[in-house]
Amino acid sequence: MSVAPGTLDLLAPIVVWMSRLAALAAAINALELLAIRRDFTDDGAWRASVLAESWGPWRGLLEAGRFTGVLRGQLACATMLAALPGTGVGSVAAAALAFTTWLSALRFGGNVNGGADAMLFTVLGGLTVAQLPAVAPVVHEAGVLYVAAQLSLSYLRAGVVKVKERTWWTGDALAAFLALPAYGVPMPVIVRGAQTSAWWRAAVCTASIGVMTFECFAVAAWFDPIAWVAVIAAALLFHTSVAALFGLNRFLLAWGAALPSLWYAVHRAA
Repeated sequence: MSVAPGTLDLLAPIVVWMSRLAALAAAINALELLAIRRDFTDDGAWRASVLAESWGPWRGLLEAGRFTGVLRGQLACATMLAALPGTGVGSVAAAALAFTTWLSALRFGGNVNGGADAMLFTVLGGLTVAQLPAVAPVVHEAGVLYVAAQLSLSYLRAGVVKVKERTWWTGDALAAFLALPAYGVPMPVIVRGAQTSAWWRAAVCTASIGVMTFECFAVAAWFDPIAWVAVIAAALLFHTSVAALFGLNRFLLAWGAALPSLWYAVHRAA
């Protein structure tokens, strides 16, 4: 099995874009955690005395001072990945970032930001393979297509889960998320309107059905360039809205790093 020369021309820039976007996501993740590093101390919310039993042999890297060093190393590796994408150094940097992302999940007893960290880990794993030196081009392609497959499946799975719940069809589920104080939605009028105004509730219901439609049909991007344009536009609108409304910026960054792989998946056969 081989990769056509024209396809290789598509693959190289995709790896570069994914690398730089993933590097940005990893760097911002590290900076966010460094900003709250006091919470890692024995007086903080994530003190070692509470969480260390689950750390196993990695405890030496995850206690407060050393974990700060891990995060600084993550920043250094993100810089390397952004500066040298598509190279063996980029592959090593991506692997190191995948490792530090996994360490962060272990440190906090789970993903810090849910599926966003899992998606970033997936992207970094694919980029590790897509930049390996001295391997056949088909191996590099497999790394990118793996990310594209996981990206599509992430949307499909989320859509199927929502479709099964009546509250997503009525908009009640989305309205409830908007009202959760933990998210701190920055536009209170949206929260109040979704709870009291018939017009706003209709708008929330429409948005809810739109999200389900986008997620369930995102796999169509694999089969048609026009469908790809629609899916990418919907994805960017969806993730930007989630970042703006709920403050979940990691979702925009992680899925943004994965989206170029879908471009390659649909255009490789064009």
